[in-house]
Amino acid sequence: MTPPDWKSAIEIHPPDWVCPAERFWVAGWVASPSGLVPVDVRARLGGRVFLGLCGLPRPDKEIETHGRAGPPQAGFSFLLSPVSGAHGLCIEVCDQTGRWTEIFRQTVTHSGDTPPAAAAEPSTRLLLRLLRAKHARPRENWSSLASEILLAENAESFDVMPSIPFHGALEEMESLTAAPYDHVLVTGWVAHREQRITGLTAFLDTAAPLPLVHGLARPDAGTLFPGLVDGANSRFAGYLRIPLTAPRPLALRIFAELADGRRELVFLKRFHPVLTSGYGTDLPPFSAWKFTAAAWALRSAGGATDRALLRAAWHEFRMAAPVLHLPPAHPADSLPTATRALRVTIVTHNLNFEGAPLFAVEYARHLASLPGWSVQIVAAQEGPLRATFAAAGLSVTVVDPAPLLSARGDEEFAAALDRLAAGWPDADVIVANTVVSFWAVHLAHRLRKPSLFYVHESASIRHFFALQLATPALERAERAFELATRTVFIAADAQRVHAALGGRGNFRTLPGWIDAARIRAYAAAHSRAELRRRFGVPDGTMVFANIGSLLPRKGQHVFLEAVARLRQSAAGQSFVCWLVGAKGGTDPYADLLRHTVAALPLPEVQILAQSADAYQYFLAADVCVCSSLEEVFPRVVMEAALFGRLIVSTNVNGIPEMLGPDDAWLVPPDDAGRLAEAMQAARDAHRRGDFSRGERARAAVGARFDAAMLLPRHADLIRTVAALPLD
Repeated sequence: MTPPDWKSAIEIHPPDWVCPAERFWVAGWVASPSGLVPVDVRARLGGRVFLGLCGLPRPDKEIETHGRAGPPQAGFSFLLSPVSGAHGLCIEVCDQTGRWTEIFRQTVTHSGDTPPAAAAEPSTRLLLRLLRAKHARPRENWSSLASEILLAENAESFDVMPSIPFHGALEEMESLTAAPYDHVLVTGWVAHREQRITGLTAFLDTAAPLPLVHGLARPDAGTLFPGLVDGANSRFAGYLRIPLTAPRPLALRIFAELADGRRELVFLKRFHPVLTSGYGTDLPPFSAWKFTAAAWALRSAGGATDRALLRAAWHEFRMAAPVLHLPPAHPADSLPTATRALRVTIVTHNLNFEGAPLFAVEYARHLASLPGWSVQIVAAQEGPLRATFAAAGLSVTVVDPAPLLSARGDEEFAAALDRLAAGWPDADVIVANTVVSFWAVHLAHRLRKPSLFYVHESASIRHFFALQLATPALERAERAFELATRTVFIAADAQRVHAALGGRGNFRTLPGWIDAARIRAYAAAHSRAELRRRFGVPDGTMVFANIGSLLPRKGQHVFLEAVARLRQSAAGQSFVCWLVGAKGGTDPYADLLRHTVAALPLPEVQILAQSADAYQYFLAADVCVCSSLEEVFPRVVMEAALFGRLIVSTNVNGIPEMLGPDDAWLVPPDDAGRLAEAMQAARDAHRRGDFSRGERARAAVGARFDAAMLLPRHADLIRTVAALPLD
């Protein structure tokens, strides 16, 4: 590797390098003629480490070094605390390869005595962070990564928040921040007392400015701080990709551009990104060798690795690491089944118009239609589906599982279970719907009742609940997979994510369903031509429909990028794109999508509200697009197939179990280029009058996933579970 060619200078420091008794600033600049990028800086003062702020604008040095002003920006600064007995200050810079290089060393003296910094408590997180770092930077040796992580763990840093004449705040940005799908959603508000803010720019990578959307409605800002310029429109949002190889913690820097041309730093926030999804870059596949190498490197670097910590870290690694292959399939149950009518309680996490609660609606309707069967619904959150259950003659009880989720010790958890059990409806079988309802499996076990645990999620428990549950609750959620009489996956691929929990032989795969008869009846009762006229679709115009709640998981931002590419390659060809699923109220992700549509611009795209009648969009569309980054067994794909639409979809999770390459255009997730190519191919097929893929998709889904066939099989599983002896 070419030796670093950093040029640098320290321009702000204590007089004569005598460190004062209070905190003090050190600042300067660093730049590289050969194109190295300063991605982070740290200072060592005595035995303490301080993380600084780099990437500050220094146009003079940027022009001098690489001939132009702008990223990568050269300025840096530190806010240091005095350190008793410190005799030297060392400053290091990290480049884009992850290499740290010393750029400055100075002898210092100090005045006054200062207490030593508290050492970090031993934790499994260090070993897991080392495994993550090695996965992101495989060419880096274990020992240098271990040293880097230990230094960062004990380092001191500072945050910057707006100061007068600015006012504002970052929202939902903590030291541990969710980063699903290798992105972080940044939201907040900021305004100035004297000038209009003309733009906001964020940096997670010194070389890559990331414009934020600013000027969104924030009516309460003017009330809180009267006199702000444009205070009522001061909210901002951004969906920023995480630089995977940058050292942790990351430094989010946000600069405000003012009407007079000045650029001011308004936010600095250090944070560790935490993957909370199944799709994204995190741990390597589980490996005893890698675990041992990480533990040895951490110990050699001075990190604590006692046996208890190693056992806990081993368990966490095994639970959270990806599994590359499906576990062996278990044979179908061939056991005696209950012949009597059964009482079933179905527990779901909310009553919203979402896939899993809608699954519960159809499941409950079918079970209630069986002679003599009775069904009770229990939900942890109120929502509009209560009316749907009521219309089907099903009663709903809303309970609060919070005491179960927050319980630390086993006695506290058992007491919370007993309180909830006191008013629980009597049942022969308890069904927990989604991993969020895992506590219902524990309740069934407490009540000595058999249980079914339906898993709709494609992320491990350690990812899905990473920032929501403490370790005891995480372990209880994992224990539910083993406690359930049967843990049921609606796609075989979902078992791979949870394979480490499947040692008891109680895992089963039983696909989800779609009400084919209802879709056929809807199509027969409604005129496609009339719907298109009502939606204002001109004759000869193709309609691409992306239907589903507006969420990062659904990948609508990738869809919009694909539409922009399609626009270029299909110049002069008329088409319309619907994004169906906008919710009411404040929604930063939806705001970002709207901004993208306006800024590119994409006049073909219409963002439409959620609808209780989504079928109208399927019937009126020509091509249905699923751009999801993660999707276990999406009903929207099955619905599109049964309406006979041409389908373009990502090939994630259970989707290839539904449709093959002869039935739909399947592409990798998070790849706007491939998605655009598939949309163009579907468009070309439609223009040729080739609907063969749509017809094959209709036949495949109708033959394999019709509710008329699958719902009785799910009811049979309840009968089997009811007849099994309890452990």
